[in-house]
Formats: sequence, C-alpha cells, structure tokens
Amino acid sequence: MEEPLSLELLSEKALHQTADPRLIAYCPSMDLLALGCTDQQVLIYRLNGQRVYGASQKGSTLRVESISWKPNGQLLAIAWSDGSVRLVGAESSKTVHQFSTGGESSGVTCMGWTSNRICKHLGSAKPNKGPEPWEALLTDGNALSDSRPSLDLPRDLSLIDIETSLPKLSVLAGSSSSLDALFRPFDPKDNDSVDVMVVGTREGSIHLSIYGSFVVGSFKSPATNGALTSHLVLHASHERYSTHALLMKSSDSEERLYFIPMDLRFISASNDYLSILASRSTALQNLLRYIQQVQILMVNEWKGTQELPARFLRNINETLGENENRDIVQALYHSVATGHTFPAVREWLVDELSERGHKRWDKAVVTGLENLKRLVHENMLPALERCSIILSRFSGIAKFQGSNDSVGFSSHQISLIMDTVACLHLVSSRILIQVVEELDLFASFSAWMRYEIDRLASDTSSSSPTEEMAEKEASIDHSKVLLYLQRIMTKSPLAVFFDGVSSETHNNDSAHAEEGVPMFALLHSQLQKQEQGLPYMRHLPQVHFLYQNLAQQANVVFGQIAEAEKRNVLFGKAIELGNIRSGALDMKISPIDGSSFYTHVAIVPIGRLNQIQIIQVTLSIESGISTVHNVKSLGLQLGDGQIKDIKFADNNTLLVLWESNGTTSLLSIPYRGDRDGNLAKYAMSYSPLTPTSHPKPTVFNDKEVVKRFSKYRIPSEESFVPEKMEIRERMGRARDNETGRIVIVGRDRLHYKVFKLPVQDMEGAADEDIPMS
Repeated sequence: MEEPLSLELLSEKALHQTADPRLIAYCPSMDLLALGCTDQQVLIYRLNGQRVYGASQKGSTLRVESISWKPNGQLLAIAWSDGSVRLVGAESSKTVHQFSTGGESSGVTCMGWTSNRICKHLGSAKPNKGPEPWEALLTDGNALSDSRPSLDLPRDLSLIDIETSLPKLSVLAGSSSSLDALFRPFDPKDNDSVDVMVVGTREGSIHLSIYGSFVVGSFKSPATNGALTSHLVLHASHERYSTHALLMKSSDSEERLYFIPMDLRFISASNDYLSILASRSTALQNLLRYIQQVQILMVNEWKGTQELPARFLRNINETLGENENRDIVQALYHSVATGHTFPAVREWLVDELSERGHKRWDKAVVTGLENLKRLVHENMLPALERCSIILSRFSGIAKFQGSNDSVGFSSHQISLIMDTVACLHLVSSRILIQVVEELDLFASFSAWMRYEIDRLASDTSSSSPTEEMAEKEASIDHSKVLLYLQRIMTKSPLAVFFDGVSSETHNNDSAHAEEGVPMFALLHSQLQKQEQGLPYMRHLPQVHFLYQNLAQQANVVFGQIAEAEKRNVLFGKAIELGNIRSGALDMKISPIDGSSFYTHVAIVPIGRLNQIQIIQVTLSIESGISTVHNVKSLGLQLGDGQIKDIKFADNNTLLVLWESNGTTSLLSIPYRGDRDGNLAKYAMSYSPLTPTSHPKPTVFNDKEVVKRFSKYRIPSEESFVPEKMEIRERMGRARDNETGRIVIVGRDRLHYKVFKLPVQDMEGAADEDIPMS
C-alpha cells in the first residue's frame, strides 16, 4: 500500500471571531477567502491571512445566511435574513448593488452564482467532416479557412467598446457605492457567457437574476406536496449546459429531498446579443439610479440657494409693504440707480443683514450654484451620454434582430426613451447656462451689496468717500446688479426646472407623457413660450418629472425583457430522492457529451455518519429542454469512522473528511465509473433508485478504507481537529495546474488552514474536451 501524500500547507489563520462553517467561500479567480462569523460579519482574508475588509449591516439584527462569489471573482454576494442580497467588491466593502428576493421573504436558504456559455446559432456552420489528411491541408488553400469562425459584421460592430474612451463618472457626495465596480464597461470577452444568480428563500420561491443585478423574476416552489412547500438547499450547474440542478427539501418533519432540473432556455435559445442586452440593461439600470441621485442633489442644491436669501427678503418686504408700498427689488433698484437709500432699507442692510448676514448669503448662493454647476457638468451630462450610447445599442438590436428572435421590446419604445434622455439633456444644458449666468450676475450684486453695507455703516455724511471706497464702487458693474435685481433676485429662472407645481398641473401635463409620443419638440416649444412670458406647460421642464418619465419608460422595457426571459425558464418534474434526513450534502454536474450530463448528489444521512449515499441522475438536453433518463444510487459504509464533511473535487472524485480512532484523513472516492457507471475496481456499482427502496451500502472496514481511498494525509496537530472543508477547483485545464485549494476549518471554529488541492488522480473527465453538438 502506498503511503498517503501529505497535503501542502499554504496558509493558516487564527480567528478572533468564531466562524460559521456554513459560510465559507473561496474566490474562484484570486486567493481570497470569505468567512461568515457568528457576530454576523463577513470577513475577507488573503492567502497570507491578511484581512482585506469586513462587511456587516451596521445597527441591524440581520443574520448572514449565505455567501457566494461571482464566477470571475470580482464581486461577493451576501444574503441576509430579511431576504436581501448585497453585492460588494472583492477588495472593498463598498456596496455595488443591493436587491430583495421579495417583500414576504423571511430568509435565504441557498444561493448560487454561476456562469453559462451562450449557445450560438450553429445552423449555418459547416458540418464536421472529420480530420483532414495532411495532403489536403497542404494542397487546398480553403481547408484551413473552413475552420475559422464565420465573420459577422453587425455582431462585430456591436461588440466595439467605446465606453472605455468616455471619462469616468464622478463619485457623488455621501455615496457608498463603488462606481468602478458599478459601471463596468462591456467586455467583448464576456459575449459568449452569462452570469446567473439563483437564490432560494425559506418560503420556497426561486429568485433568478443575471449579470449581477438584472432580475429575471421569482418563481414559486417547483416542488410541492399538497399544502407543503419545499425550499432550495443546493444548486449546481455547468458552464456548458443551460440546465441547472436544484435540490429541494420539504418543510415537514420528514425532510424529503427532491431533485428538479431548471431549464434556462433564454440561454440555449438566445440570439447572439443576449450578453450585450443583459449586461447593458444592468448598466442602464445602474445609470438610472445614478441619475436619480444626481437630480435629487441638484434640487437640494438649488433649494439651498433660495432658502436663506428668501428669509432675509421676506422680513424687509413685509416692512416696505406696510410703510412705503414698495418691495425690496424696487428699493434696491432705486439705490443702485440714484445712490440714495431709503431709511427702512438702510436699517435692514446695516442692522439686520450686516456684514455677517451678507457673508452667509454670499456663501449659500455661491456654494449652491457652484455645486449645481458641478453636478450638471460632471455627473448629469456624462451619465446621459452613457445612456444614449447604451440605448443606441438597444435600438440596433431591436431593428436588426432576426424574425425568430424576441428581445422583449420594440425600436419605437427605445426611440421614446432616447427622446426623454434628449429632453433631460436639453434641460440640463439650459440649467448649466443659467447657473453660469447667475454666478456672474450674483458676483456683481454681492460686491455692490457689501459696498453698500460698508458705506452705510460708516459715517460719511460730513466727508467725501475715501479713495478705497471709490475704487470699490468703480469696480462694480452696476448694469449686472440691475439685471440681477430684475431677473433673478426674487424669482430665479432656475425655478422653471426645480420648483414644484400643483398636483392638478402635474396630472394635466403628465397625461401627454403617458400617450407615448415624443416630447422633445414639445419641450422646446414650451421653453420658448416660457422665455417670452407666455403660458406654458409648467411641469414639462421639471427635472424630477423628466426623470420619472424616463424611469417609467425604462422600467417597462426592463420588465418586458425580464418577462421574455422568464417565459423561457422551465422547471422539470420533481423527482423524489427519498426520505433522507441529511447531514453533509453536496451536488455536482459532470459532462457526458455536448448534450447529456450526470448530476451527482452526495448525502451523509443523519444517524449514519459512517455512510455516504451517492445518487446519479442522467439527463440529456434537446432544444434547451432537459429529459431525465434514469436515477441510480450507490451506498458506502466507511468502517467505524465518522464522516465530517464531503465535497466533490472534480468530475471524478469525491473528497471525504473522515475521522477514525482520533485521526482525520482526507479520502478520495471515485464516484463516476465508465459510461455504464461501473466501479467494479472499487467493488461498487450503481443500481436503480426508487423513493421507497435504497441500495444496501457497500461495506468497507477501516483497513480497506485506508487502503483503497486514503491517498492524502492532513498534517496532524493536537490543537487543530478538522471539522469542515471548502473546495476551490482548479482554474483552467492544464495538468500541471496548481490553483486548486482546500480550506479546512477546525472544530473550535477559530482556526482554518488552506492546502493545495492535489492534482494527481484528479484529471479524468475534467480535462477532456467534450464535443458540443
């Protein structure tokens, strides 16, 4: 018997918080480990044990219920006990996106985040005639060209990425989102794949989303038994197949297990633009949220420029109205034009407003207008430009989609959204022009007001003005002061875009938007009427109204896209695997060929902790719909030891954490034999499974277990007793690939160790090229 190989230790870490062994996830692309702790934090560690960050819900009693990495390792999804899912970056705890699985959700039972290849239309592809002889390759110049991918100019044009040439969007004040992660440009390399997130709730519903934040929809529990529902406990998929495997458990005391295939036909039957459509829909949703925050900040900044001056002016207007039958604009205009100041105005300027009040006034207006200018120039206009680029792609897809394709929206709908974006662009440009003008005019008005306060506060009645005062007065452009008093002081033109209107006016003007006709020409004509002092549709130029109309139009399109994809989600018939109260569980999909695959479920029954039951489900896919051909099972009894945990390592091997006589071993058990499922070499074989009968387990004593399956030894320490493990499969298919990882958590849950996943005897089907048909 060969001596077991000792696992190579890469890292170990002593934790300050107790880890939850259910919440362990190793990043698929980087050496980062995410751990959920009993204090409801999710901690991210590098391979050397250095802490990257900790994510938690501050001031909340919510529990962490599941964590999962995005397939490319750029984001981490954290599911909370209220049914919400929060996406955070790999290197920062900033929230990229957050969504809810449903208002009635009381928690999450399982979450999976995987990637699927998009099946292209292969009807026009030349059939595979088998290998060409060398003579043919040398003599026929077209032989090699036949194997090249066919050129598709419209598709290649659609993949041209111009968003990377645009300036980055500025971060909004007080925003906790990471814009770099939120607005990722479309990578043409991702055109052949789609990210799928599956979240199961305690109520049994299945929540499906793609590309991180584009929600396809929620589905009721596909496994029901009368009034009883089942909830998701495991999810598995393979990048080659659009069918995902769901393992659900009944909510009754019997805890029946059900296997359900979920067919995502929007992947298998998709057009060539699914990845662009879904990823840019996600980007557009994020842009709309960004624009919403910008327009709220714009309104707040404008209100900030009005509130303090309005309080100062309200007091003096009441005084002038009672005593002199004039208002402050007329009084100040008189002062600028004649140099004479009315006594009431003099008292207001010197005693009430004074130097201190003037500084507050100046700061409120200048700061607010500068911030408003920055928001429009650096945030709103660039975001609208990005929206236009995305919408132009949508318009092209809608116009040139094939007759059999259904993307869920029409080119007319996209043209209406582009029209609303153009309206917002027009209004934003007008706002920017007006803000620049107001800043210029207010600068002259503020300088004159300060001069007037200083002049009136000093006793200059018996002497001529000082040279300094004369210079100050000479530097003031009195025409701009008069213009500011006439046009801006009490009624800023910006009110056209920000001031609220009555609900009656709002309803009358909104009726036009609901008719589904372009508004740009109408908006332009209404702005011209407003400039001429004529009656106009007061609600139409409002930034808030235009954003609401844009969001409503976009949500209709998003809903139609999601509905088109939701109609292509099919659940197969639930297959009862039996009444098995399970401890450790794992599930794996492994390929047979391009259209068929196995799903293996490994179960450690409660009360029989030395036994493993492996269930094998054989499925095939045709036109995106799966068919279950047979369900088989085999059982193993591993001596008198105790099974701590089980994990599928690859397409051939099941790793088992097995403790016997105080020693913990890592067993390597083959679970997949030849095409007929024979494992005669290991005295094991699959036999048909029915809900009422389970095959008797193959019994191995302790010596046979060690001889047949114990290929790897965990370095032993008295202070570290292995309890749970997590596997990160190797990245890539090279046989010398050493990127696989095994994370083992100790029994005290305060220590973990990271080992290199052995590559010996773990190559089989995982490294084979499976032909796609």
